[in-house]
Amino acid sequence: MRDTIWDLMKSIWSAPWTSWVAFRYLKSKKNSRFLSLITVISIGGVALGVTAMIVVLSVMEGFERELRSRLMASDIHIFVEPRPTAPGFDRGFLAQDQLSESPEVRRLRDSGVIEAVWPIVSTEAILRSGRKVTGVVLKGVTPERMTVLQQQVVESASALALAPEDSGEANRLPGISVGRELSLELGLMVGDQVTLISPTETEGPLSTVPRMKRFVIEAIYSSGIPEQELHTVFATDQSARAFLRRAGVFSSWEIRVKDFVRAPDIARELEKTWVDYRLKDWMAMNEHLFASLKLERVAMFVILTFIVIVASFNIVTTLTLMVLEKRREIAILKAMGASERHIGAVFLAEGAFIGFTGVGLGVFVGGLACAILRRYPLIELPAVYYDRTLPVAFDPYYYVMVGLSAAVIVLIACVYPSRRASRVDPLEGIRVG
Repeated sequence: MRDTIWDLMKSIWSAPWTSWVAFRYLKSKKNSRFLSLITVISIGGVALGVTAMIVVLSVMEGFERELRSRLMASDIHIFVEPRPTAPGFDRGFLAQDQLSESPEVRRLRDSGVIEAVWPIVSTEAILRSGRKVTGVVLKGVTPERMTVLQQQVVESASALALAPEDSGEANRLPGISVGRELSLELGLMVGDQVTLISPTETEGPLSTVPRMKRFVIEAIYSSGIPEQELHTVFATDQSARAFLRRAGVFSSWEIRVKDFVRAPDIARELEKTWVDYRLKDWMAMNEHLFASLKLERVAMFVILTFIVIVASFNIVTTLTLMVLEKRREIAILKAMGASERHIGAVFLAEGAFIGFTGVGLGVFVGGLACAILRRYPLIELPAVYYDRTLPVAFDPYYYVMVGLSAAVIVLIACVYPSRRASRVDPLEGIRVG
C-alpha cells in the first residue's frame, strides 16, 4: 500500500494537471448537494479529531510541566543515602558528614553545577494527635534547608507565641512543620501539640518501650505535592537527634542542582565515584508518576486517532461516489491518453484536498482553543486540584506529530477509491455517460 501511495504522489508531482482536474471536480458539484454535504462532514470530522488530539495532548503536557515545576521548586533534585558498605554505617545512620565537603561536591560547587548539599536526619515515626494517628517521615534539617522550607510556609507562629506563659526557654517544646494535606486530614492548626512515636524501641525499667516525644506545630507548609505534604514533617536536626537519642548522626543528603533537567546526568556522574551510596534523581523518585502520565498520553492519542479514522471513512465514501459520478469524465481522460496512474492521482489529489483542509483547519482551531484556554480561565477544576484552571502547554512537536499522523491516515484512506477510479473501463464509462 505504501508503494501505491508513493507512486500516486509521484504522478501528481510529474503531472500537475492531475491536481488541477481534482480541484475542478471539487468545484463542479453544484448539482450534487449530497456529495457536497459529505465533503463538508469529512472536513469537519478530520478537523474535530485533530483539534481534540491537540487540545488533550497540550493539556496533559501542561499538567506534566506543572508537576515538573513543582518538583523543581519544592522537592529535592538528588537524594543520597548510604549503603550498608559505607564507612561508619550503623542501622541506617552515619556518625559523620562524609559528602557535604567531599572533593566531588566542592568541584561541582565551584563550577556552579551544584547549589547546595543538605545533610538530613530522617526516621519513620507515628504522629498522634488526640485519637488520630498516621505514619510520617520525620526529617531533621539544617538551618539552611529550613530557610528554603520557610518559602513554602502558609501558616506559622513565632516560638514565643507557641510557648506557654509559665514555661521557660528550657521547657519550650520543639517545633515541627507539617504539610497542608496532613493538617487537613488530622485537623491540625498552628500551636497544636502532637506526639511522635518512634518504631525503634528503647529500654525501660521493666521492658522495652516505644520512644515518644511531644512537639508543637510551628508551621504548615504547602509544596504542591500531596504525597509530600501528607507524609513528611520537618524539624531541626537537633530536635530529630534528640528524638532518636543519637547525637551527631546523619541518614541521607539532599542535593540541589542549578539545572534541574541535568540532575539525572549529575547523579550518574556522582554514582561512579560514590560507590558506597545510593543516588536517586527526581526522575527516578517519581518514575511511576511520569510513566503513568506517558501511558495516559499515548492512550489518549490512540483513542482520539479513531476520530480521524472514522472521518476518513467519509472521505472514502465521498471519493467512491465521485468515481461513480465521474465515470464518463474518467473514460474521456483515458481516451485522451491518461494512464491508470494519472487517473488514480486525480482522485488521490482530491482526497488530499479534503483531508489536508480538515487537518489544517483542525491545527488552527486546536491552537486557537489552546491559546484561549491558556489566557482565559474558562474551565475551573474542582478544589482537589492545585491548579484551578487547565494548565495548557504549547509544544510545536504535538502540532507537527498530530498533523502528520492525520495526513497519513487521510492518504491511506484515499488509496482504495483512487485505485477503483484507475480501473474504470473507458468503454463502459462512455456507454454509461
